[in-house]
Amino acid sequence: MSAKTFPLAACLLVAAAPASADDKQELAAKAQTVFKTHCYRCHGQDGAIEGGLNYVADLGKLVARKKVVPGNPDASRLYKRLDEGTMPPVDEKPRPSAAEVATIRKWIEAGAPGAETTSPRTAVAQADVLEYVLADLEKMDRRARRFQRYFTLNTLYNAGLSDEELQTYRNALSKLVNSLSWNPRITVPAAVDPAKTVLRIDLRWYQWDATIWNRILQEYPYGVLDDTIAARAVSVGTAAKVPVIRADWFVATAARPPLYYDMLQLPSNLTELERQLRVDAVLDIQQERVVRVGFNGSGISRFNRVLERHDSAQGMYWRSYDFDEPPANLTERANGNLLPDRRNIFAFPLGPGGVENPFQHAGGEAIFALPNGLHAFFLAKADNTRLDKGPIAIVSDPKRPDRAVEPGVSCMSCHVTGVLPKADQIRDHLAKSPKTFSRADADTIRALYPPKEKSLEVMQEDAKKYMDVVAKTGAKVSKYEVVSTITLKYEADIDLTAAAAEVGLAPEAFRARVDQSETLAKHVGALRTAGGTVGRQIWVQAFGDVVRELGLGVLFQANLNGPTLPDNTGELDPLEARGDAANQIAFTPDGRRAVIASGDRSVRLFDVEGRRDLKRFIGHTASVWAVALSADGRFALSGGMDGTARVWDLATGLETKRFTGHDSLVTAVAFTPDGRWAVSGGFDGVVALWKVGTGEEIRRLEGTAKYVTAVAVDPKGKTALIAADRHLYLWDLYTGEVVRRFTGHSASVTSVAFTDDGTKAISGGDDRTVRVWDVKEGKLLATLAGHDAAVRAVGVMPGGRWVVSASADRTVRLWDVWGKREVAAFRKHGGPVVSAVFLSNGTQTLSGDRDLALLPWKVDRFLTADPPKPPPVIPPVPDQIPYAKP
Repeated sequence: MSAKTFPLAACLLVAAAPASADDKQELAAKAQTVFKTHCYRCHGQDGAIEGGLNYVADLGKLVARKKVVPGNPDASRLYKRLDEGTMPPVDEKPRPSAAEVATIRKWIEAGAPGAETTSPRTAVAQADVLEYVLADLEKMDRRARRFQRYFTLNTLYNAGLSDEELQTYRNALSKLVNSLSWNPRITVPAAVDPAKTVLRIDLRWYQWDATIWNRILQEYPYGVLDDTIAARAVSVGTAAKVPVIRADWFVATAARPPLYYDMLQLPSNLTELERQLRVDAVLDIQQERVVRVGFNGSGISRFNRVLERHDSAQGMYWRSYDFDEPPANLTERANGNLLPDRRNIFAFPLGPGGVENPFQHAGGEAIFALPNGLHAFFLAKADNTRLDKGPIAIVSDPKRPDRAVEPGVSCMSCHVTGVLPKADQIRDHLAKSPKTFSRADADTIRALYPPKEKSLEVMQEDAKKYMDVVAKTGAKVSKYEVVSTITLKYEADIDLTAAAAEVGLAPEAFRARVDQSETLAKHVGALRTAGGTVGRQIWVQAFGDVVRELGLGVLFQANLNGPTLPDNTGELDPLEARGDAANQIAFTPDGRRAVIASGDRSVRLFDVEGRRDLKRFIGHTASVWAVALSADGRFALSGGMDGTARVWDLATGLETKRFTGHDSLVTAVAFTPDGRWAVSGGFDGVVALWKVGTGEEIRRLEGTAKYVTAVAVDPKGKTALIAADRHLYLWDLYTGEVVRRFTGHSASVTSVAFTDDGTKAISGGDDRTVRVWDVKEGKLLATLAGHDAAVRAVGVMPGGRWVVSASADRTVRLWDVWGKREVAAFRKHGGPVVSAVFLSNGTQTLSGDRDLALLPWKVDRFLTADPPKPPPVIPPVPDQIPYAKP
């Protein structure tokens, strides 16, 4: 069925109710077969969206969206048109038979039952998106990763859109990114997950760079910095703070100025654009190298219009001359004569300059071929300066909310087949009124305005080239152009289901959170009522508060992007932050001092009680993400995005050693108890053992894991527990062998600690759990759940019974390991908590968050409960000091 053939729905409706549920299912299946046979190819197949409908095979949606009225076929407009024979159009073959029409009527009369459904979808959470992106990045060479960016459809998938509807979004994205490209090749974004909700592009495919991507992010309202290992690894790999954005927002925003112009890097003046396209408009007109068409009734311009074609470096360049509508009095007196208005092209078909009596246009539109054959658009005033919106007194777009023509979205909506063929009326006017013009003007008019057969042939040739290229993007050429259609869908009001999907919650869970929050109720309280909606702009304005109230992460600030790589493909340090951002904190046992790994490239020695810096250690050339203190309190060890680990003398503030064995972010550092050795690990998958005194690398572990995230050395200094990916590895510092692997976490392990006797280990992970392990056996002893976000740090009290955990959910929790239970939760932090420890006084914990709030918590009252019977004590491992073999 052709796109113009079936405005839709001709195929949708119903009849007499069968007696049994099985009969209804059979009837629904028959109805669905009719729709798929006669309607689906224009209303769903490969994302086709003729008539604005791309879910014709989804019986439930046909009812929910009021395309059919259950029990009443005569009130169902689609059925009525089907029954009348007006849909499909009369020339469409094959046509529904009378029996098939009767089946649809029967189906509706039976209550329009739904077809059998497959098993419910599993939601694609943001954490899943990041895992898919990370897995995709890991398949490619490290050098190629910085070029990769991703668009997502998971919020729409989770909101229940059908596969056909989602394909329409994919088509729109593909058409738009290629329409914002100066590359001569068409490249379709690649799906990287089974449900095709995550789509990858390479910046090089469209000749984009970090400047263009950062320009996108300046407009992006949904950027949330996720405090998980996967998110961090994705940022490091792509060299971008936010390398993943929503496809629906992008289509609706990048198709409209100012972002549309900025992504195409178009100049502010049409004359300059013509120069870049190798078009000399004045010379082309003088040398009669243009094709002009003049007419009334364009459907866009409110008055007459002139189209003018030039050859350009990429193919064709069309521009229009649009005119104000003249006032009711179309003449003015001069020397006793009545003069026509210069806005009337039938009286003044020549211009805009270089002639004695030029027309007087108000502005116009330029349509030009990109190197790949798709089209780009430009609106200009009469003086050729750029316009973001056309004045509705001259041109209008009835599909836009304010009826204003916007370059990109409006032009794509109108020019669905490219340049719309229009028959010239000027040449016929000249033929009928030969005495109206001088002989010289008449000759010029004939040269610029060729016979309409010729101009129509040129237009049709340009249109065919364009339609052939559009097909390569996967989009369909139809009345309902995909980019403009998806833009309108995004801009529409959103309901509870859509809003909940956008924040990663089920509808009822989101409703409950709105009920619990005054702030959310104020912004989006309308969603709590049946059928309630909020405007898209209201939702965008409220999104920052939604993120904070739901604890979704830290809202991205586009003005905090840092310096770019030399090739302008990403940031030198996508993890760098400004101000007091603390990535990790190490406390002295008494809690009086803290050493802070700071996002501003420094290591800070901090007076906890005085809340002030005592010293700043400067040396790292990128953000610092790991820090540890030596047992004697004299030295600090740090690791950062610059790939180095450094030893600092706390007394002097000087760097005493630098370890340079990593190729990526160093995320984990630790001293051995005697301070002679240091261990570092990073996102390059390497764990290295260093001799502190000389800076010599003793040995390394690599090839075992991809992303090392934490390390702890046992109390005797013989082994280290390495947190990497979803596992823990017990590494023998003496032999360099992996002694044991601990498996159980369902997401990245983020933190690890030994008990004071070295027999047990405590780990925390992005799966929001704290886990207790038997070190000797590698056995999981307990899983402690309760946090609402990733666990960032764990600490163990001497004796091994009590554990404290810090989380991105802004809480610190106290756990009874023996009883396998949560004892208390501390909720005073305002940001993600990155560190928590027990103090040596045995009665307090101390914790610090990303915003550098350092808070003590008196816990002794929770430690007095009658203890469960303690587990058996396993003798500690004998002392052994690692050393390098000769």
